[in-house]
Amino acid sequence: MLDWGNLEYFISCANHGTLSGCAKEMGVNHSTVSRKIEKLEKELAIKLFERRNSGYALTIHGKDLYKEVQKIDFKISALKERFIPNPELMDGKLVIYKQSEGGKNMTDIITKLRKNYPKLNIHIMNHADSSDLTTEMYDIGFIGTTSPPEDSIATLLGEIDMHIYGSKEYLKNIKNTDDFEWVTYKRTDAEDTDFIVRNFFTNPKIIISSNSYQDAHAFVASGNGVTFLTDLDGDNDSRLESYDKDKYSFKIGFYLIQHELSRSNPIVRAVKQTILENIEELLQGSNFIASSSLKKIAR
Repeated sequence: MLDWGNLEYFISCANHGTLSGCAKEMGVNHSTVSRKIEKLEKELAIKLFERRNSGYALTIHGKDLYKEVQKIDFKISALKERFIPNPELMDGKLVIYKQSEGGKNMTDIITKLRKNYPKLNIHIMNHADSSDLTTEMYDIGFIGTTSPPEDSIATLLGEIDMHIYGSKEYLKNIKNTDDFEWVTYKRTDAEDTDFIVRNFFTNPKIIISSNSYQDAHAFVASGNGVTFLTDLDGDNDSRLESYDKDKYSFKIGFYLIQHELSRSNPIVRAVKQTILENIEELLQGSNFIASSSLKKIAR
């Protein structure tokens, strides 16, 4: 039995003619699109696209499949529109995941969702370390990362600036970066702080490591070395100051994520749409990201 999810990627890739166009529409990484197309070709035992420098062009078999699948896709789209539930009748449990790092206040977001969907029971999963979580465990998630989970639909909301921070007393006494003592924390993506620190500095002296961003923040605020923090956290902590922002800086993406299989869930779709339509307003009162960093989301 064919996976309809793979066929959705096939249709999108055929429409756009490129992996990047399909990835943008589906809200996933390029590698995810490529993997889905290859899996479908393997299931059907036929080649659906010619890979060219200019993009992906349908083969003869691909064109035949596209004609048939388009008919089904139209009907499914019509059914989705028809069965979008009345917001006042939507009930059940909505699980929202957020990292402990950064977003300390989700009041505006939750208040908006409660107003629009009063019968929803909202449960928030608040974790500093998401290494043991999968996107199947929650309906909507907010994460700061360089690489969203492979099995997720990820919508980039903005970018978060990361810089070196230490206590004022520590940076007053330690002037040379070769003498810095580092507090690092593991991230779930490839570019954790160990990787970043070693990218900037040769043989860094790592004195404390943790799987918690909040631990790292607390340690350096107490005078234990330096670490990379978001500007929102570092600049708003009177105990800390930054070190040479112009030279030592990198960015991570701030994403709204969901599992691929939740794409057809009408409640998740409705909630996600509400969040995206009100994102600038909703994040104003949060500590996720500076409003000036928010990008306009194409709808």
